[in-house]
Amino acid sequence: MRAQAELATAQRALRTAQATQRRSEKALEPLRQRLQDADNKVALLSLANGQAATDLVAARDRMKKLAVAGYVTGSAAPVDYLLRARDPQDLLRRNTLVKSATEARKHAVDGLDAAKRAVGQELEDAIAARDDAAAAFQQADTQATSDAAVVALLEQDIENKRLLLDLVTAAAPVDPSDIPRLFLDAYRNAAGTMWRRAPACRVPWTAVAALGKIESNHGRYRDSQLALNGDVWPRILGIPLDGTRSAAIPDTDMGVLDGDPTWDRAVGPMQFIPSTWKNIGIDGNADGIADPNNAYDAALSTALYLCRAAPQGNLDTDEAALRQAFFSYNHSDAYVDLAITIKASYDAMADALPASPVPH
Repeated sequence: MRAQAELATAQRALRTAQATQRRSEKALEPLRQRLQDADNKVALLSLANGQAATDLVAARDRMKKLAVAGYVTGSAAPVDYLLRARDPQDLLRRNTLVKSATEARKHAVDGLDAAKRAVGQELEDAIAARDDAAAAFQQADTQATSDAAVVALLEQDIENKRLLLDLVTAAAPVDPSDIPRLFLDAYRNAAGTMWRRAPACRVPWTAVAALGKIESNHGRYRDSQLALNGDVWPRILGIPLDGTRSAAIPDTDMGVLDGDPTWDRAVGPMQFIPSTWKNIGIDGNADGIADPNNAYDAALSTALYLCRAAPQGNLDTDEAALRQAFFSYNHSDAYVDLAITIKASYDAMADALPASPVPH
């Protein structure tokens, strides 16, 4: 099957892309650590450089205090300060203060300059190394992002192909019958539900299927398609019931179900007219909506209709009761004969059909 082959090809491509993505993400780890180490080093050196700047400020403050005190101006001692010495001992004291202040200033400035030169070069080298690490990481991260995008696209492609495969499978006839898998599931679900709700009725799924075959070829009339929830689209609509080829039934639903605001039309794969659907329509796929265009809803509503049309039940064994139910569905003996014949053909092949045509 082509859809299955395309899905397998896409799955192989995804596995290859996922392996590439894992390698690219793995390559990111050492580069991320390298960048982190480089950032940490720059931060520490910046902190050290900041300490050097703090030392410079402190040295300048000391020099200002000395200048304000009149001890030192620039880098030389003022002659006037020394000449004002009262005696040799005072001169010695003044000279010692000037010398100490000058040496303190020189020591602070020289130490600061050396620290700034050393730390400045190391910081410059660290920043360059950090830039290199950032560039390598960015390149690897871009590649990893690109690989992740490829994986995401392939995952979406696989999801689309899996959905297509499911749709193809759902629409494929179940050998040896001509019934699509999804419709076979809907018919069986309808019969099983009614057997639980009305045990005396015992409507066979083959009876519901016979009507589905007559009314719409199991939802395939005019190339209508199936959705996985059972919806049939485009809607299958009968002729306007304007009295020319049928009984005259003016519009009863304002065109909501059949799109015709003038006359009613039969709707959906089981061809319910809107007024009948209003009374009999029931939700068959548990989505909270009773829609005549849904295979599950239409099949369960058909089973319910047949059971109500033959209240004596035993539709699985009493052909007269079943004929009564079929006639109620369509007042035509020829229609009833055809439905009985089709049901019998499905009965004959029932044992050959798979137990669960559609996984749930």
